[in-house]
Amino acid sequence: MTLTTAPRQTIIVAGLGYGDESKGATVDYLAAALPDVVAVVRWSGGAQAAHNVRHGHRHHTFSQFGSGTFCDVRTILRAPMLVNPILLVAEADALESQGVVDPLGLVTADANCLVTTPIHIAMNRAREIARGAARHGSTGLGIGETVAYDLAVRAHAKAGETIGNFAAPADAPSVPALRVGDLRDQAATVRALDALARYADPLLQAVDDPDAVCGTVQQLADELCASAEDIAIVDDLAGVLGAAMDAGTVIFEGSQGVLLDEWHGFHPHTTWSTITPRHLVGELEAAGRRPFVLGLTRAYSNRHGAGPMPTEDRRLQLPEPDNREGRYQGGWRTGHLDLPALRYAAKVAGRVDGVALSHVDMLPFASRSGVPLLVADSWNSRREPLGSPTHHDLAGLQALTRTAQHARPDLMPLSTDPCEVARLIDAAVGAPVVLIADGPQRSNRVLVGEMGSNRRAG
Repeated sequence: MTLTTAPRQTIIVAGLGYGDESKGATVDYLAAALPDVVAVVRWSGGAQAAHNVRHGHRHHTFSQFGSGTFCDVRTILRAPMLVNPILLVAEADALESQGVVDPLGLVTADANCLVTTPIHIAMNRAREIARGAARHGSTGLGIGETVAYDLAVRAHAKAGETIGNFAAPADAPSVPALRVGDLRDQAATVRALDALARYADPLLQAVDDPDAVCGTVQQLADELCASAEDIAIVDDLAGVLGAAMDAGTVIFEGSQGVLLDEWHGFHPHTTWSTITPRHLVGELEAAGRRPFVLGLTRAYSNRHGAGPMPTEDRRLQLPEPDNREGRYQGGWRTGHLDLPALRYAAKVAGRVDGVALSHVDMLPFASRSGVPLLVADSWNSRREPLGSPTHHDLAGLQALTRTAQHARPDLMPLSTDPCEVARLIDAAVGAPVVLIADGPQRSNRVLVGEMGSNRRAG
């Protein structure tokens, strides 16, 4: 398959690292460069996404809105993405200040999306505080707690029972977890929040978090329902998606990176979301669509917070205007290009049709700084050190983590020529580099190959 200027394409954008692979900037560029983009679909993760887009004087860190919003492209929030309506309204205000007219009018939300609330956020932060030095590297925005609570309710979990790698703080209630569709009913919202608050109370009481602010159940219900009033909530999301794909090009914007995937990442330093696009590809193909999977990588390795990163090199000091240390997430880390990790990411993704390579401007910058970027083609002299655990195999994921933690990367010089680096990545992923970026702006991106010679978006 190829990425072309043909109408009515279906494109899946997925990170092949630990996140921060320029997903937002890539989606923004595609929304501007392709002639008929009608929607950006957020299909994984939640409000923890931090997708930076820069175009001229405008800069926004997209969280729940699709990163095509500067092009006035509609956003569709599709379950199993998690929705935080309070933060969605705050993001809409920020976008309006950037000149976007009626941002919430661009949003359609699946009634089945789970709702992340301030209670989930407080639970998340309490667990990370309690872990101390053994923190998992959470963003502190309640993502795992939202999913874990829903699983606990469905499993009728008892206090102390393990859900994933979380201990249930109390017996799970019989009231279903709150979903976006429930926000149309004030009484249903109050019931769901009251049940959640009682479940969370033992955990919140056990940990002193001066930043924890939840409010009363009634106050939360009022705020959540009010936040959802201007969002188009639909029960037939499949019909909405089908109509959008019939009308024009639709971009599915992933969150984080596949090395953080809940069933393929380095456990426990993973997310509670399926980031690999293989299931989405299957669903789209079953609906008669032919998606193009665009995998994203930087010209070097990077990750936020705890977890293995074999090629990390603390001597590398590369400019990073949009990422910094967070209280819960941990520090920003940089390393050399890691081909074994990239090969593993491509394998667990299921399919990658093309690659977007970003940050190639850092290749000469690093060389001039005195610590040039290198490349690892193997770990411990093994070119393929990572196998693929079977689904839901946490023991297998922990074994992956140990392998990565003890890996000794075999490093070699890396060319400062973006074309040479692109050829290395092409061979590792098994798909051609079709987009290259040499800076953070939309104008720093160029489509190559089937899209024609160096097609840029203004």
